Amino acid sequence: MARSSPTRSRVFVAAAVILGLAVVVIVMAAAIASAIAAATATVSPSKSPDAVPAAPAAAARILVEVDGPIAITAADLQSLGWDAIDPSRLRLTRDGKDQPLWIAGQGLSLQLRFYGQPGQGQYSREGVYVLQPAGDPTLPMTETLMPSPSALTAIDHYTATVHAEENTLYAPQVTDGDHWFWVDLPAPRSKTFTVTLTSVAAGPGQVRLEVWGSTGGSKTPNHHLRLSVNGQNVADEKWGGIGRRTIEAAVPAGVLLTGDNQLRVEAPGDTGVPADITHVDWIEVRFPRLLVAQDDRLMFDSSGGSYTLSGFSGPIAVFDVTQPDRVTRLNGLTGTDQNPIVSGEASHRYLAVGPQGYRSARVVRAVLQPDLRAVNIGADYVAIGTPDFLEPLKPLLDWRQTQGLKTMAVPIDAIYDQFNYGVPDPEAIRSFLQYATQSWSPAPKYVLLAGGTTYDRLGYTVPPAANRVPTFFIQTVFGGETASDVGFAQLNGEAAPSIAIGRMPARDPNQIKVLVKKILDYERSAPTGDWKQRVMAVADGQDASFKAEAQTFVDRFGAPYQTRLINPAAGATDAGQQVLGDLNAGSLFVAYFGHGSITQWGKDNIFTVNDVAALQNGGRLPVVINMTCLTGLFTHPKIDSLADTLLWKEDGGAVAVLAPTSLTLTTDQSFLSNALVTAYLADPTKPIGDLVLSAWRAVAADSPGSQDVLRTFLLFGDPALRLTR
Repeated sequence: MARSSPTRSRVFVAAAVILGLAVVVIVMAAAIASAIAAATATVSPSKSPDAVPAAPAAAARILVEVDGPIAITAADLQSLGWDAIDPSRLRLTRDGKDQPLWIAGQGLSLQLRFYGQPGQGQYSREGVYVLQPAGDPTLPMTETLMPSPSALTAIDHYTATVHAEENTLYAPQVTDGDHWFWVDLPAPRSKTFTVTLTSVAAGPGQVRLEVWGSTGGSKTPNHHLRLSVNGQNVADEKWGGIGRRTIEAAVPAGVLLTGDNQLRVEAPGDTGVPADITHVDWIEVRFPRLLVAQDDRLMFDSSGGSYTLSGFSGPIAVFDVTQPDRVTRLNGLTGTDQNPIVSGEASHRYLAVGPQGYRSARVVRAVLQPDLRAVNIGADYVAIGTPDFLEPLKPLLDWRQTQGLKTMAVPIDAIYDQFNYGVPDPEAIRSFLQYATQSWSPAPKYVLLAGGTTYDRLGYTVPPAANRVPTFFIQTVFGGETASDVGFAQLNGEAAPSIAIGRMPARDPNQIKVLVKKILDYERSAPTGDWKQRVMAVADGQDASFKAEAQTFVDRFGAPYQTRLINPAAGATDAGQQVLGDLNAGSLFVAYFGHGSITQWGKDNIFTVNDVAALQNGGRLPVVINMTCLTGLFTHPKIDSLADTLLWKEDGGAVAVLAPTSLTLTTDQSFLSNALVTAYLADPTKPIGDLVLSAWRAVAADSPGSQDVLRTFLLFGDPALRLTR
């Protein structure tokens, strides 16, 4: 909520956790014409007799979510159209750096093997490897001779670590580390977690518990936790303050078991503080483990000596993966196929793989075109999105062409592939826009982000389809982490944006279609009437400062504009009907000043998402300006914001919305609202994106609060929208 003095708040969302891990290979084709039709299609290696062979792929992306050995098969290469390519001329890279490959087998049994690692980014945890035909030979995997076997008895166990973590709670106020947690634990309360261990050997172990204390105070300690493992008490720890805490405890020999182990975390609530709340992040258990393969794979750290392995389906290959981007294959294995012996060097990590231990890959056709660095390329207006969201934009792009703007629809994967080695990240989009504004002719003036995203960008609680076009996530003074599209417009290393950015935060293509129709009708056939000169402001009655700001706003408009200020008293129950009636009559601008949340204006339900359904303003669509808090939080994975609902209303609502994604102060917001009116009155013919850009640039971002206003008040809608007159 906007207020004279800020208060902190927390948002926690509980949902199911997606645990599945996959390896995905995405193939880049060579023609943009096939992008929309093929972007989501899975390609099978088998072909019908009448099928037209696809053109050979220019490259392939291999997306890896877990550490381990990856195998690209002959069938995968066939599906890429690479049947005739010498596999020793295929190049594997990650972040542009060559990665070693081991070519095994031939013909239908051919496999390209490599050691894959997941990504560590905040927008994708998939490690992206690019495979493509190259003139130079493949970087081969180095083969080294295994150290001579130790004269001592072969070791039959190693120290293993099992990491257990579920991400179900989102905490935007966290400033140190991850914002996602497993469960909250308000004292007094306890929670038992199950950690499954395999092939436990005799000996002691260790448990580590990572928590975040969300309550503090002057009295310390203000947190207290006890830990037990399978009924054995192992830790009793007290501390103070808000922030992260890692609790480590030794586990006596004989306590840890093969199978399910119960770790109980208890918050007794005996510190004497009003609230003791911690959030469990993850659990790690270190334990002695027998050298038994699981899923035909075994990875272990060596302390030096010889290790007797077991549990494989057949002969094994052994890799030194101490340096994951410089993996070597070891020769000189001793022992038998059933009990091979690996001799290792101290502080080295080894991976043993049986015949069934290589992960396969799924092949999906995608696009590499258009060539965004091509000579003689350019556009005034660029729309960025996935193909299914770009398709319903075509009528709008055609309309902009008739207005003299050269337009281009750019598949977002083309941006990732050409500006970030295939890795999804908003920085890739910014890099593309930096290049385009410097090198294209014409250079982009308007950028439309076609599709929404969520703060669950790694897909813990929502499917991947919920995240179409990423946004920047920034830390704000009062709201913690939140979304900001303004970063896409900050192209010159300065805080001041330099390009007009708008977003259609749609969750499905039909919402794009609805808004496109509203925009086209608004510009081509809006109803006549004096509503085009009407300006309405609504002020929350909870604070006199809101009325003062609203009055200043409407007073800026002189003839021929007609202005109206609605200022319901605090606690009024009929405010919604007043606002609804005036909205139905139609206005050019509607501005709200006051407290707000994701779904409504004011504590008194002045206007809510439920009221949007009752709107009957038809084609008399306003630009709605929200000088409040959170009404533009389009990144909530479960709740549609007030800005969203106004845009997707088919027979009314708004044609564009300026709304915030965070909490800021009224005194800081006024810089933006005043600048927006100034820009409009100076030239009412300018598109809305130019007006908002002028307002952004006028904000004196010389304090944390005003910086947050600049970064979190976003334009929802088409930045090239021309206001009706």
